[in-house]
Amino acid sequence: MVGRPCARVKRMPNTALQRDPLYRQIYKILETRILSNELKVGDTLPAEQVLADNLQVHRSSVREAMRLLEENGLVERKPGGKKLIVRSPDRDKLSSRIFNTLILEEVTVRELYEAIRILDAEIATVAAEKISPELLHKMEENLRQTEANLGDNAALEVLDLEFHSLIAEGSCNRVLQLSRLGIAHVFLPAANRLMKQLDVNQRLLDAHRQIYRGLRDHDPEQVRTWVLKHADDFVRGYEVAGLDLDAPVSFTDQ
Repeated sequence: MVGRPCARVKRMPNTALQRDPLYRQIYKILETRILSNELKVGDTLPAEQVLADNLQVHRSSVREAMRLLEENGLVERKPGGKKLIVRSPDRDKLSSRIFNTLILEEVTVRELYEAIRILDAEIATVAAEKISPELLHKMEENLRQTEANLGDNAALEVLDLEFHSLIAEGSCNRVLQLSRLGIAHVFLPAANRLMKQLDVNQRLLDAHRQIYRGLRDHDPEQVRTWVLKHADDFVRGYEVAGLDLDAPVSFTDQ
């Protein structure tokens, strides 16, 4: 698609000159303490009144800041407890935020395919060198379940996600794992739309088997070749089905 104008990321209004509300200033102070490990995962956040006294602010502003920390997954309340505990952000919330951002940005199916093609090929190449016997065993079970559920698109959706998550885990690189997780769910509606139009389930299983064999044999070239074939097969299927690659990704498979 040489010469096509590139879509630009939507920019937020410039609010640099606007002073943040007090509760957001408090939030940023606490966020910095958490991200700098001054407050570590598992630590209890000081009580509202203690923080209010230390920062010389009203308790209500501290309460709003704590609510924002909780919404962003940096702290949590234990069941039945009142104290807030520092935690690692929930991966599902991270995935949901990226999902929402990409939907609102109206990124296209083609853009998503290009990103996944690049990312999956690199992740799988790294995993071919590092994947453990335990993960290979899980992949074998995944393939057995996939074969047993070829007629069930809903089950295949879950199994396909799991298969690619296992590859990402096999890379032993958390940055790659989180990067893959962030866009995986955005791809699902497009993949499901294709499954409704064409019977591609056997081709999916065949590709997964070839990728697994490359990982099992620690053969980066085979793995990379089949991951790219797998991704390109999606595009060919989309074109055969008459689906629009340049349409924005959607929230559902309708």
